Amino acid sequence: MKTQKTILATLLPLVLLQGCKQSSTDNIEAPKTYKEQAEALVAKMTPYEQVSILVGPGFAPGPEGFSVNYSALNNLKSDVPGTVGYINGVHNTESGLDIGAVKLADGAAGVRIEPTRAGDNNTYYGTAFPVSTLLASTWNPELVELVGKTIANEVKEYGLDFWLAPGLNIQRNPLNGRNFEYFSEDPFLSGVMASAEVKGAQSEGVGTTIKHFVANNAETSRNIVDNIISPRALREIYMRGFEYAVKNASPWAVMTAMNQVNGHFSGQWKDLNTIVLRDEWGFKGMVMSDWWSGDGNYPEMIKSGNDLIESGGKAWAYRPNEVGALDQLNAAYESGDLDSSTIKNSAVRVLTQSLKTPTNQGYEFSNSPDLHAHASISRAAASEGIILLKNTANTLPIDSSLSVASFGINQINTFKGGYGSGDVNAAYTINIADGLSKQFILDTDLKKRYEMFFFENKSETDFQGLSTIVECAEPPLTSNEIESYINSNDIAVISIGRTSIQGTDRTNTPGDYQLSTDERELINNVSAAAHKNDKKVVVVLNVAGIINMDSWQDKVDAVVLAYMPGQEAGNVIADVLSGKVNPSGKLTQTIPVSYTDLPSAANFPGTDTDSDGKVDTHYYNEGIYVGYRYFDTFNKPVSYPFGYGLSYTDFEYSSALMVQNTLNTKQSLGKVTFSVDVTNIGKVAGKNVAQVYIAAPAGRLKKPAIELKAFAKTKQLEPATRQKLTFNIPAKWLASFDATRNQWIIEPGVYKAYISQSSDVDGVDPVTFTVNNELVVSKTTAGALALPGSMIASDFETDFH
Repeated sequence: MKTQKTILATLLPLVLLQGCKQSSTDNIEAPKTYKEQAEALVAKMTPYEQVSILVGPGFAPGPEGFSVNYSALNNLKSDVPGTVGYINGVHNTESGLDIGAVKLADGAAGVRIEPTRAGDNNTYYGTAFPVSTLLASTWNPELVELVGKTIANEVKEYGLDFWLAPGLNIQRNPLNGRNFEYFSEDPFLSGVMASAEVKGAQSEGVGTTIKHFVANNAETSRNIVDNIISPRALREIYMRGFEYAVKNASPWAVMTAMNQVNGHFSGQWKDLNTIVLRDEWGFKGMVMSDWWSGDGNYPEMIKSGNDLIESGGKAWAYRPNEVGALDQLNAAYESGDLDSSTIKNSAVRVLTQSLKTPTNQGYEFSNSPDLHAHASISRAAASEGIILLKNTANTLPIDSSLSVASFGINQINTFKGGYGSGDVNAAYTINIADGLSKQFILDTDLKKRYEMFFFENKSETDFQGLSTIVECAEPPLTSNEIESYINSNDIAVISIGRTSIQGTDRTNTPGDYQLSTDERELINNVSAAAHKNDKKVVVVLNVAGIINMDSWQDKVDAVVLAYMPGQEAGNVIADVLSGKVNPSGKLTQTIPVSYTDLPSAANFPGTDTDSDGKVDTHYYNEGIYVGYRYFDTFNKPVSYPFGYGLSYTDFEYSSALMVQNTLNTKQSLGKVTFSVDVTNIGKVAGKNVAQVYIAAPAGRLKKPAIELKAFAKTKQLEPATRQKLTFNIPAKWLASFDATRNQWIIEPGVYKAYISQSSDVDGVDPVTFTVNNELVVSKTTAGALALPGSMIASDFETDFH
């Protein structure tokens, strides 16, 4: 088996040495700080120049639809087709100001630009990396950091400056149409992965923008919906990953969400953008809006601490008759509604980040990143995130000498990623059938049959100029035909696909969260024919998000959850099925037995409270009990627990110890440290993820039964080898939020630490530690993030106890 360690050892030098050019300004003495330089430059600007860098140029209608309003774009040095937005520059010969406009790049799974350009025969593709959920499923921050660095290299080499990623909203409900852009249902795991990607990207001198701040957990009515969330749930679940990323990775920017929270549009809420983000967390970067977000009150947006309004111009999609952002801000300045110091402060924050960018550092971009090396990194990262959910009687891996009957239209219509702004214009996508044919003896007649049916029956639909949605039904196969293919081969593989689209949520219906009738019949018929002949059936899930498993998983022998693996999808899946890669991915979300078992199922994606036919209010009824926090606390059965994933080998944990507890002596600076020995007791090399779940003692605050507080992944362990893993948990991550006292506290008592292979800690002996007295870890601003009016959490949160 060629190990992932070998693959990555080969690839790391490629991206680090070949993919990164030296900036042309490396030998020029930098200013003392970028902020000081920005302050000096802003002081030279007129108030109207200051306002202009707070507003993107926007879009304007033309004969061929909407396009960038170049007449409002100041000092663009060079353009990149497909750029999603800009930060205005300034050019003034009298004052000597010459600041280049900054270019913003979309694409959560890679840079999204247009591959073709007028008058240019070259193509400019981005590498499609695995979606964020699959990246997080690696539980490997170092690998995710490498992916961030590699994507940023493409951003930079194509002449762009900012990467509008990563997204780290919580996967509160599996039907959120944009979950594929997010990491997990858990805020700690989300924060760690986002920080890794930010560090990697910004090491290339490219800005990142963590998003969407905050609670963009559904796409239905995302531009107007008011999410009602208790302050405790906001801080412990929905904001905590952002806090982790801000404090550990210092992203250059934070993007506010479209939605409202507790009666305030996110981009217009001072509690979020100034009181919490800047005053409490110490964020030093700039805050930008999501495109056309808010209710059109742009002066309020700036006053809240949202420094940059994107895309600028008018919000044609939502409010075509409004006064544009630039005109509003200028009028507010002239009337005194927007004072000069507020404008100046935001201008300094925006310019501080603009000055760091490749454009304003004079970087000479090549337009030719090493796409071959980057594709290899994409393949390695995706293969490490693949999750083996089921493997009865060692069905997998499949020996290369075996012949494979591959079923399912998804083997041809394979999804590299989701649709929308997170899509990437890649040079190719290796479909599952082609990937399998490279490593197995694939039934060519069956493969051709699917290819021909797809060619003759597929449909293609444009999605807002961002993606081409490709759909195709399952071809008609009789039970006799299926049995014939089974009899002619040694094993069957069924590929099931689900895509997802920005702006639209999924549904708990056949063909989406449920299997379609055709898929159900396919699994039934293939499984019946295979098992009658003592042959095995493997199901591969190439999906944007989880689907129901309970209704069909017992009929098959192995299940592989691949999510959306990027442009090397077919090769990635074949690597795992063949054993070339030993799967080590772990779930970052719980898979329930039934969708209706989710505590948020009854009210997702919200309600129409004013009877206008649109969802406008969404009550977050489960409070802090999101995902495994709910299922483990209230003993609800699941199909697969959070953190779960099988391997082709077995691991044993031993010598779990508490190494140190300084919580009782150093308070907020204290921590608790654990260690465990992980031994590969199987027959092949593999990696394992050890997870630390903390059970807090009963106290004033109700708490989940367990919460993830640390994790670590082993190196590739050969059989009979052992590695000691160490876990440090700072006081901050042991604390719970006491909304009545505006404090993060650790309550006294005996705590249990379960070092486990998933959130199912049954049978795991805990390590205990004691906190002698209540510890106040930090204090927060009284009244911040409050619920609307006189509402209290118990008015809408379900009491599950």
